Amino acid sequence: MTGRAARPIILDATPFAGEVGLDGKSRVPLTTQIATFRSVLEALRDKPRITTIHSYSATGKVLELLAEVEPLGIVLHWWLGSPTETTRAVDLGCYFSVNAAMLKSDDILRSIPIDRLLTETDHPFGDRRSHSVRRPGAVGDVEVALATMHGQSKEMIRVQLWRNLRTVVSELEVSAMLPKNLRRHLAAV
Repeated sequence: MTGRAARPIILDATPFAGEVGLDGKSRVPLTTQIATFRSVLEALRDKPRITTIHSYSATGKVLELLAEVEPLGIVLHWWLGSPTETTRAVDLGCYFSVNAAMLKSDDILRSIPIDRLLTETDHPFGDRRSHSVRRPGAVGDVEVALATMHGQSKEMIRVQLWRNLRTVVSELEVSAMLPKNLRRHLAAV
């Protein structure tokens, strides 16, 4: 199956979708990207999944489409929106995945409620500026920075991040699709 008929089958098989979205610097015309993105968001509105959204140089348009379509389970990946756009995204129910490179933009991070934060486990591998070992899942620096920012211990931040994931999994009712070990871990936090 292709096109619209395939979407429900694909979404039935996974708790996650992404990375989807808009890229204002892409050679693909924005009109084409918008049509495709809208179609994906509409499928996700009908069958919510944890969805990572790309919004590079297109944060305003991404928020506009999210407001129109109103999908659930949105995680804004490496968010670079303004503080005003960040507030709007929070109001739309979005979560935000944070990586080490984002720690320089603490004005944006401070405007994100702690219960909407998740860590990006893929980022350290792609950080070419870092001289330390780059391994997916290396989120310790992010946890330390968030702990300092919020006046909490690294351990408390880690628990909060896991609880945030548990919340979005629960809201979307996708727990049964997750690996058993992850389900157990989420139940324990």
